[in-house]
Amino acid sequence: MLIFHGSPVQGALFDMDGTMFDTERLRFQTLKQASQELIGQAFSDEYLMQCLGLSATTAEQLAQQQYGSDIPYKKIRQRADELELELVRNEGVPIKKGLVQVLERLRKSGLRMAVATSSRRAIAEEYLINANVYKFFDVLVCGDEVEQGKPHPEIFEKAAEKLNLDTSQCLMFEDSENGITSAHAAGGITILFKDIKVPNDNMLSKANFYFETMYDYLEDLDQYVPAMDMPILQETFPQTLNQLTVGIHGFGAIGGGYIAQILSHWDGYTRPQRIIASTRNSLYREAVNAFGTYSIRYGQVSYDERIEYMSVIDADNEQHMLDMYLESSLIALCLPEQAIATEAKMIAKGLYARFASQTMQNSRPLTFLIILNKVGAKKLVLAHIRTQLIALSNEEIADQIMAQHYFCDTVVNRMVSKLSEQHLYRQLKIKYNFFKQYQSDVEDENVEIEDTSKLSTEQEHQASVYIDDMRRNFQPSHILQTMDLILFNSETDMPIYVENNSPLVAKMRQMVVVDNIADIQLIKNRLWNGVHAMMAWYASLLGHETIGVAMGDARVQALVKHLLQEVKQGLAVCLPKRAQDLGRLAKSFVESCQYAYKDPCQRVARDPLRKLGHNERVFGSIVNNLQYNLPIDHLLWGASLGYFYAFRYSATKFEHLSEHLELNLKHLSLSDEQKQYLEQMIRGYLKDLMDDPDRLNHSNFLYHHDRQQYNCA
Repeated sequence: MLIFHGSPVQGALFDMDGTMFDTERLRFQTLKQASQELIGQAFSDEYLMQCLGLSATTAEQLAQQQYGSDIPYKKIRQRADELELELVRNEGVPIKKGLVQVLERLRKSGLRMAVATSSRRAIAEEYLINANVYKFFDVLVCGDEVEQGKPHPEIFEKAAEKLNLDTSQCLMFEDSENGITSAHAAGGITILFKDIKVPNDNMLSKANFYFETMYDYLEDLDQYVPAMDMPILQETFPQTLNQLTVGIHGFGAIGGGYIAQILSHWDGYTRPQRIIASTRNSLYREAVNAFGTYSIRYGQVSYDERIEYMSVIDADNEQHMLDMYLESSLIALCLPEQAIATEAKMIAKGLYARFASQTMQNSRPLTFLIILNKVGAKKLVLAHIRTQLIALSNEEIADQIMAQHYFCDTVVNRMVSKLSEQHLYRQLKIKYNFFKQYQSDVEDENVEIEDTSKLSTEQEHQASVYIDDMRRNFQPSHILQTMDLILFNSETDMPIYVENNSPLVAKMRQMVVVDNIADIQLIKNRLWNGVHAMMAWYASLLGHETIGVAMGDARVQALVKHLLQEVKQGLAVCLPKRAQDLGRLAKSFVESCQYAYKDPCQRVARDPLRKLGHNERVFGSIVNNLQYNLPIDHLLWGASLGYFYAFRYSATKFEHLSEHLELNLKHLSLSDEQKQYLEQMIRGYLKDLMDDPDRLNHSNFLYHHDRQQYNCA
């Protein structure tokens, strides 16, 4: 049962044409064409408007009054049916946007459901099946099954009776004057939608509730149905597809290995009918499109999660990118910071195309999720997009376009790694050989594959052969359907923190909506990103290949423990209201690292000098702790490891490292004495490591260094 605006509801009765389906306009078109063919005169709009909601018998009587008693109405109607069915079979039923979401919520609220339509059963069943919504309805009552059509209440009364419900317990959905009159006379809770005919006072007086669109009703209904809890990892995605398309601008580790999973769970009631993702990696693009699906591997629980309804497009194909922006309701920007400046041009073109299009079906604002591992990400992204929009138009239009859409900063709480091209090549080769063996065409050649990060020209060619052959021969019942294509390794954290800046995000099942995203960004930047980088520098210098393996080393464990302690101390002072988040994120971070056996240390450790910038994750924690007279010993040691990592693996000279340190220290909001101390300590650690790298092997190295005591106050 559903309590809707204080009324207990146990059933939902839907008119079909004009209410669920946008078929009234289509019906007008086919009736005009059929009447022109058979009587040489097209039915007038006035006559057709009068017929809205009428039974076939009543409509025929009205036609005889206006076009003569000998009008072959039944033949005209039959011909119109043929024309309409031909269009529907070729192009599908035009469903009112938001319908599927409404039906799913009503059904999951326990309501019994029926269709009460003036259409004949043969037509109604075909439309409902074509639209894939027949599954929602227990009962179907049609115009050729009642004695008296609308506006008489018989059809609604009969539908309620078949559901064993009183009409007063039923929501009744209509769009026409005759329909709402019928529902009102039946004694139901009447809900009126605007369709072709703008509701007049008589219609509005008989409606308990009026909504211009199905989406408007959906927003109202959402107040009375329960929000779905955070999903558990092995819970299946919603089976029902809504009419939404969503985009992922950047099919990398986070885009493909996390955001795609979030979008597939959607609001828990339905899921998007299509996810479009962009990449320049042709191997990944062709592999996903050939298989029609791919999987994310959660090694921590030995579970492979399959992502479906995914199309991967070429990021260099401008028309495909524009189509993604035109069709989507939400787009996740999953781009590295260094790519924002160049990709902003494509983003601006997409927004401008959306603004300029006069035939765009989805006219609602676009919601952007900005997935960028950086404090102040939104400001950076918006500045680049606005600059490019101005280049395409002018400042006034640029600001108008920006104001039309929702931009939401985010904080990602999950570690994901993308499989290398070599790992993907291995999978394709094994699956291909299995595929050919299944066909009894060839034997496995057992060719050894060189373990390098990039493919050779021959391997690229051979991978394309594998994909093309499997695509041509793949059948729905084929053995390949049971073979998952693993593209990403992921940890198990489910929630993503999202800025409360779009009405859409509040409905999303895995989104934790926060009013001040800057707090969460700061915690993530320092507690996760900063500690992650410092542990990766140390782990790489110790010779560990992956984060998970490194966490088995007592020296790495000790460093992580001390770093988390120091960072948490500083954050707890400057963000006292976020104590719960600090504890949860710290615990989640350690657990993620412990199981990150597929996450390369060098991936996390890359670009150390950027991460050691004055406004970045490491020095941000150092400055914060100094300002509150809190310990910084292990943070200094971690910063020194970053400089030594740059010296060892990037062949950066000591002089350049010193210049970098000196330049960034100048920008810190500290006293000259504090800056001098930081420079002295980090230079000292760095020189010691350069003189004797074996010092890395001592977990108590900090206490062997000749450090001066410093009062932070």
